[in-house]
This record gives sequence, structure tokens and C-alpha cells, in this order.
Amino acid sequence: MSSEYAKQLGAKLRAIRTQQGLSLHGVEEKSQGRWKAVVVGSYERGDRAVTVQRLAELADFYGVPVQELLPGTTPGGAAEPPPKLVLDLERLAHVPPEKAGPLQRYAATIQSQRGDYNGKVLSIRQ
Repeated sequence: MSSEYAKQLGAKLRAIRTQQGLSLHGVEEKSQGRWKAVVVGSYERGDRAVTVQRLAELADFYGVPVQELLPGTTPGGAAEPPPKLVLDLERLAHVPPEKAGPLQRYAATIQSQRGDYNGKVLSIRQ
């Protein structure tokens, strides 16, 4: 893996982690030691190569599609005007799939397009 690619990949990993409000130590705590802060930090700096399997596992931990972590695949989220509608994604996750399926798919599509995986709320413009 080229060093420039590793740094771009690391920047994406850091962006997803910070969107979710996690510090490096927060990742270690939330994963119950599965992801060591020093290892995740070295991935983010591009100092350490990450295997495809580990990248997939990390994407799963963050709750994002793997392609969102790959450099050059999607633009980063931009600043938005004040929202008209805000979806509480944490509460939506507890609604039975037969009732919330279409809304969950809609929210997932918007998150993917925006590259926004904070996992708490989703603001939808008019």
C-alpha cells in the first residue's frame, strides 16, 4: 500500500471515528479491547498497513460500509443549512423491521451518500 493511500485511508478512518464522537481510547473501551488505541491510531496516521479483513472488521465495528473507508470512493460530508427534519437513529434502530424497514433503508442511503455515520441523528433538508 502506498504511503499516500495509507494516509488517505487513515484520514477516512479518523473522520468516521470522530463523527461518532469516539476518542482512540473510546474505541478501545467500546470494543472491549478488541481494537487497541495504539493500533487504530497507527492505521489513522498511515504508519501501519491494514489488511482487507481487518478493514472490514473495523468498518463493521463503526457500522459503515467498507467502501466508505476507501479513499476516492465518496466525497466527505459538507456543512448543511439548518435541518427541517431530524431522525433519531438510535430510537429507529429499536423499531421492529416490519414497521421501520423503508425508513431505515432511506436513512442508510442518505448516510451513505453523505458519508455521515455518527449513528445518533440524521438531519434531512426540505
